[in-house]
Amino acid sequence: MEKIKKMYVVWTILVIIIFTLLTTFGFIYKKKMSVYKDLEAKLVEAEKKYVDANFLYPENKEMVKTTSTTLIENNDLDGLDIENDSCTGYAIIYNKNGVYEYKGFVKCEKYTTKGYE
Repeated sequence: MEKIKKMYVVWTILVIIIFTLLTTFGFIYKKKMSVYKDLEAKLVEAEKKYVDANFLYPENKEMVKTTSTTLIENNDLDGLDIENDSCTGYAIIYNKNGVYEYKGFVKCEKYTTKGYE
């Protein structure tokens, strides 16, 4: 009976250690990816300025795509380099039932937005 109690304690400690390690790695990964998510949001904000200034709002189910190069040349975006990782990207605006929706896409050496074309 004493042997079973010791095994139970060992397994409990092992499970707690594994859980703690996985949670820690999850937070580290999330923090690392949040930098790129912020970059996508920065691209969307620049797209909003550009579309508004040039009145490029899409009709019906159209889509307007603007590259990061265009946004940088127009001074709506200061660049997409982040933590020694050079990135390119684009932003789109589309009309979804009368509501304009924006999405930013970036492609870096260490990260690519899902759905990047």
